[in-house]
Amino acid sequence: MQVGWKKCKQHKSQDNCRYWTSPKNWRASAIAVLAFCSILAAPTAQAVEIKAKAATLYDFTNKSLVFSKNSQVLMAPANLTKLMTAVTVQQAIHAGDITPQTMFTVSEHAWRTGGAPARVTTMFARLNSSVSVNDLMYGLIVHSANDAAIILAEGLAGSEENFAREMNKLAKSIGMENSNFTNPTGFPDENHKTTLEDLTILAAYVLEHEPELHSVYAMDRFTWNKITQRNKNPLMRDIEGLDGFGAGFSEREGFAALGTLDSNGHRYVAAIAASPTLQDRIQDMKTLLLPTFSGLKLQQFYRKGELVSDAQVYGGKKTTVSLKTNDAVATLINPNEKDKYKLRVVYNGPIPAPVEKGMEVGELQVLSKNDVIYRATLVTGEDVAIGDLQGRAWDALGEFFYQLF
Repeated sequence: MQVGWKKCKQHKSQDNCRYWTSPKNWRASAIAVLAFCSILAAPTAQAVEIKAKAATLYDFTNKSLVFSKNSQVLMAPANLTKLMTAVTVQQAIHAGDITPQTMFTVSEHAWRTGGAPARVTTMFARLNSSVSVNDLMYGLIVHSANDAAIILAEGLAGSEENFAREMNKLAKSIGMENSNFTNPTGFPDENHKTTLEDLTILAAYVLEHEPELHSVYAMDRFTWNKITQRNKNPLMRDIEGLDGFGAGFSEREGFAALGTLDSNGHRYVAAIAASPTLQDRIQDMKTLLLPTFSGLKLQQFYRKGELVSDAQVYGGKKTTVSLKTNDAVATLINPNEKDKYKLRVVYNGPIPAPVEKGMEVGELQVLSKNDVIYRATLVTGEDVAIGDLQGRAWDALGEFFYQLF
């Protein structure tokens, strides 16, 4: 079976579109040819019903993004900040700066800001008492205690501000390019921002490099100072099999969550932000992590590095360059509406020579009902050197006539 797809390139104020044919098979149903050409970003379709303004689903086992909706939009991480706090402390333990047995003193600032007087989630550490790093980490992770976060920050770096600098340094080192942390708790601050893409990177880092830390997030409760405190992650009791990481709330942006579970030996990470209500947050996370819950299925379109199409080149020794996937391309679909899904290749061209292999020059879009529900980066598959003078002259002439007509 051959499938017709539509490829579009942007040229100044006009769109130039042509059909091409690919031998790509898609199970029992062909993807319909798109009946229009547009490079404008469209709103997320209803094929995957997500109430949150932003969402991602990452296949940790196959190391590929499955679903993305506004994943690069800046958001307030709120309580999800504490995952970054925990990883930063864990790195200090690995470096030998502290041990789990190191004792930190509860300052007045930590007590008043994150303890009982503040009426926030707390592990009730007493003013001027000493608490071990190990106990503070349990309080931070299992009970999401704000006093634990501040005590750890002050004990390790002297102040919340100094600790935030360490958080940002670590975040950049693991690829969280769009994050800025100003405190260890997630308390409101207009400069305290991240993205779902970065939170997914952080979760994947923990799963890959900090399995012991991850295991703490699955604990149902812990007892410290004769006080038994339950896991404060509200999704743990609503989504069977969930074993991390947390949930948050921002007055301005609504409800957020970052979760992971293993489904038949296959691990996924889901994140949402700006969900309108508590119930919407639960529903959205179930939709992403438990596709059968909403009648969806995971559909793979391309493997990583697979040829998708070609793009026109201006002034090169070759007139085209191949476009390949940068990652595996898969997303959630409704299997009962396969004929309503389409694929589209979009790039800004023709691409001027020289062209280097691996350049990000376009994207493959998955559409449903003419709305973009997923975008995957396309990269060039080979180098294209600058062509001779005659070839460039013909390319220039072609561009001139294209602008005329």
